[in-house]
Amino acid sequence: WMASGTDMMTIFLGLEVMSICLYVLAGFFRGQVRSNEAGLKYFVVGAFASAFVVYGIALLYGLTGTLNLADMAVRIPAVGSQHLVTGAAMLLLMAFGIKAAVFPLFYWLPASYHTPPAPVAALFAGLLTKVGVYAIVRTQTLLFPETNRELLLVIAALTMVIGVLGAIAQSDMKRILSFHIISQIGYMIMGVALGGVAAISATIFYMLHHIPVKTSLFLVEGIVERETGSSTLGRVSGLARRSGPLAVLFLIPAFSLAGLPPFSGFLGKTAVVTEGLDQRSWWIVAAAIAV
Repeated sequence: WMASGTDMMTIFLGLEVMSICLYVLAGFFRGQVRSNEAGLKYFVVGAFASAFVVYGIALLYGLTGTLNLADMAVRIPAVGSQHLVTGAAMLLLMAFGIKAAVFPLFYWLPASYHTPPAPVAALFAGLLTKVGVYAIVRTQTLLFPETNRELLLVIAALTMVIGVLGAIAQSDMKRILSFHIISQIGYMIMGVALGGVAAISATIFYMLHHIPVKTSLFLVEGIVERETGSSTLGRVSGLARRSGPLAVLFLIPAFSLAGLPPFSGFLGKTAVVTEGLDQRSWWIVAAAIAV
């Protein structure tokens, strides 16, 4: 519903319908307190994001007199108060940035992904943040193509770096995978910030690659937790020797996530980095390669 929307209100309603289901799933773990708390935190953060979306839509509607995305794109350049357009762009970027878990709005993600059962966590990992990135792609490229590009580059770099540092600091498999989602979102935002057909195409491909790869890793983590009773690295040490096929099931998507050839992650990261080189954005390319 959200993907097929041609106006801002349809996108908002689709996002809200999806969010209602996710609020329940985030708190679903046989009634455990930690999961109920995570669900409540995600609900509160999601409510703030929804409010920012409504404020942004209302501001754009007041400036352009339409909710249709194509009409908005035509009318926005003619708006006299461009600072109000920038304000609307920032509101939407903040709202969708929360959904996408970009820096510094990612704080909800590790807690929400850590507590639910593996199938729910896998669903979250595969779809939730990508919906936020999709919304950013739709709005930033169509409505605000020249707005916030430098800001988005900085956000992309910080998201990549902070996400991977957070993953390094963890010893629980779910938390490692959760923080690594944040890092991967940085590559997608990098493509949005660079702009152009090639960069946006690379972002879309990267999103499509990330969905099955990250979902697979969370599902394998669920099998590991079921077999060993723990997801802490120290407690599952040596599992590869006891279960070779399980190790392979984790290794293949992990290689793809790392961007090793010939897996899909290599193609996605290469496309984003190549576009950065073509645009001579040396510092963001250096950050992406280092991460």
